[in-house]
Amino acid sequence: MKFYKSCESFSFFMSTYVVFFIQILYVYKINDDFSVENNEKNKALIICKEIFCVLFTFTFCSHFASSFSNPGIIQKQNSKEILEFYNITYKEILKTKAKYERVNVIEKEKEIYSDEEDEYSEGDNDIDISREYLDNSNLQIINTPKLNNNQKKKKIVSKKYDFELTKCKTCLVLRPKSSHHCSDCHICVLDRNNHCPWMNNCIGLFNRKFFILFCLYSVITVAYSFSIYFYYVVFKNFKTFRRSFARSMSGIFFMFFSFIYGGFCYTMLKDERKDIIKEFRSYGNEKKKLMKLKMKIIFGGNFSLKWFFPCFKGGKNNFNSFLGKKTKETNNKAKKKFNRKGLLFKSE
Repeated sequence: MKFYKSCESFSFFMSTYVVFFIQILYVYKINDDFSVENNEKNKALIICKEIFCVLFTFTFCSHFASSFSNPGIIQKQNSKEILEFYNITYKEILKTKAKYERVNVIEKEKEIYSDEEDEYSEGDNDIDISREYLDNSNLQIINTPKLNNNQKKKKIVSKKYDFELTKCKTCLVLRPKSSHHCSDCHICVLDRNNHCPWMNNCIGLFNRKFFILFCLYSVITVAYSFSIYFYYVVFKNFKTFRRSFARSMSGIFFMFFSFIYGGFCYTMLKDERKDIIKEFRSYGNEKKKLMKLKMKIIFGGNFSLKWFFPCFKGGKNNFNSFLGKKTKETNNKAKKKFNRKGLLFKSE
């Protein structure tokens, strides 16, 4: 997997680090003029800068992890393992979806049956008409219209799994329905969302947690840095800010920059929320339950403080634990076989 995919994506990737540099430059140039004149250190300002350092490290780590980590590449080598992992992790989601769809089908059939009974239970004079209607309805059911060539999709259904599988035309790899092929990366990604040029990487199941954390922490850092700058430079020392032309122009630039960058990151975060809701919008009362299960899969477990730290992996952690369990099972099976034959087994 090459990191430098194209010049455009690399330029977008470097623009984020330019944004980080501008934030650091403006925050560390903040000085309280009143404390400087009296030769005193403003401890509150020092604490605010330290908090900014913590938030900035979280944003930097989340961006670094989302851009350099594996998004969930599906290859011929690991396709079977990924399909088994998907079948185990999405088992509850698939079951709840299937139950809800069955209930809706049964309710619709009951409504249709009750409407037909109401229409054709008026009297004996309508018996011939009802027979003709039933004959025509049977003919309609038998002569169902064939699907167009555009509607036909090549789908491969496996008997082992509870979900539909599709085959990629370029990679020739079996994959779940939610995974797609990326034309920029030239790979198939598990549960692919989009290709983000600012990350220079695809956003899949394994790095979606880092992308969400990057959007969240970037909004918080921009709002926090702007509030510090506005309080100590504009509000507290308004006379010096009004007199000096350089300070006023730099303040206007930083305000404009923070408004654009913060608004853009907020829209990305909002789009991520919409994508998760859109997947389960048509499931009524089961929507909240399905969203919780999806968030557990993305962030790698139940709700805890680990969700907000980019050092802990999300879906990749679940996949690694799945691989560890699988290797233990294979080693135990091999041990039993060797013990039956009376041979020793050395575990790797």
